[in-house]
Amino acid sequence: MRYCIGLTLLEVLITVSIIALTLTLGVPSVLNAQKNMQLKGAVEVSYFALQKARSTAISNQADITVVFNATNPWCIALSDSGLCDCHIYENCSVEGVESAVKATDFNLIALQDISFGGDDATNFDGVRGLSIGHAGSAVFSDGSNEVKLILSNMGRVRLCVKSGQLGAYKPC
Repeated sequence: MRYCIGLTLLEVLITVSIIALTLTLGVPSVLNAQKNMQLKGAVEVSYFALQKARSTAISNQADITVVFNATNPWCIALSDSGLCDCHIYENCSVEGVESAVKATDFNLIALQDISFGGDDATNFDGVRGLSIGHAGSAVFSDGSNEVKLILSNMGRVRLCVKSGQLGAYKPC
């Protein structure tokens, strides 16, 4: 008696159809989760960059400038020497160390609606870390969700969701 070991055509077709169905339903939610994670990452890294600028200004008793550049690719950079161009390597630095948030790390995210004055920059003073006269906001978007980064005149940084739903952030 001869035994055949293997799969029948019907078993292969059922397996392939289950895999196709799983991919069809799973890929969009994986891509959506990836966009949400990149948006949260970009917003949080930018938030902590502003917090770092404020604390560095106070500890060094020197003004720290934060430059927002929305041109493609966008970037946000800290500088202890005034305005700088964050697209130029090591042009923006604090105590000789480059400090920038760049779109290349968050390729699915757009930076838009920057309102930090005419030069799209803010400044923290070296005495109290205030940003009086330099307050403003910027919006990060992944196409379906928008999160607003807001800086007050007192140097307080906060986040809120402008549109969509994104975790524990409060609506604007």
